[in-house]
Amino acid sequence: MKTNEIITVLNENGEKVDLEMIDAIRVDGTDYVIVGPKDSDEAYAYKSVLVNGQMEYTSVGQGAEFKKVLQKYSEQQ
Repeated sequence: MKTNEIITVLNENGEKVDLEMIDAIRVDGTDYVIVGPKDSDEAYAYKSVLVNGQMEYTSVGQGAEFKKVLQKYSEQQ
């Protein structure tokens, strides 16, 4: 996946949102993407899941899973 690519994700409210790809990361066998609004310093983690042959991205929120992904991402920078 290319950085700066725009992907559509489901936010915490189940709404579709277009966000810019920052990076893709694998944590404990699960794929995640780090994304954020275009021209913003904000970033979010979404779980990548293949559903019926289509990649879907669902929010991991701000809990323990998010912190684990953020820690792994920080270690790679």
